[in-house]
Amino acid sequence: MKIRLVDYQGGLDACYGNSPSPFGSLWLVWTESGIEQLVFQDRGETDPFRVFPRLDKSRCFNRDDAGAATTVQTLFSRPVGGDLQENSLTLSAQGTVFQRRVWQALLSIPFASVTTYQQVASAIDQPKAVRAVASAIGANPVAWLVPCHRVIRSNGELGGYRWGLPRKQQMLDWEQSVSS
Repeated sequence: MKIRLVDYQGGLDACYGNSPSPFGSLWLVWTESGIEQLVFQDRGETDPFRVFPRLDKSRCFNRDDAGAATTVQTLFSRPVGGDLQENSLTLSAQGTVFQRRVWQALLSIPFASVTTYQQVASAIDQPKAVRAVASAIGANPVAWLVPCHRVIRSNGELGGYRWGLPRKQQMLDWEQSVSS
């Protein structure tokens, strides 16, 4: 699946929904411009403004769990980043110019592979900005789609993950299993 990161189009009416995934229940926010946010649900929260604290509350939001389930089924039917599907996916994620550069670099990490924070910093021509790169990775609003889970420490340890190291390991293991 080809993933394209486009400029964020704020102000558009949005849909949001909840769906199961191989890594637990998740929430999506999307507009006609693309997916804006994907977060994993670790608690029973259903208020979108608590699930997605960065949402612009002036917009119109429509709950669409069926639409979320259809999207999730497409996302996990084939490996993200693999060439097994002709489909493409557009992300309209809000972030700073630096964050978007980092997220774009993450999209180039091959499916079922890992890289280090240092390698990502070097890939964006900022080899001394490892901490800033790590912060940008941690601010990724579209979990799994922008594959922050594929970034590990230079010593081979998993490092951090917003939704927990067990989930990060589960994602890496899942990618290995579907790519072999």
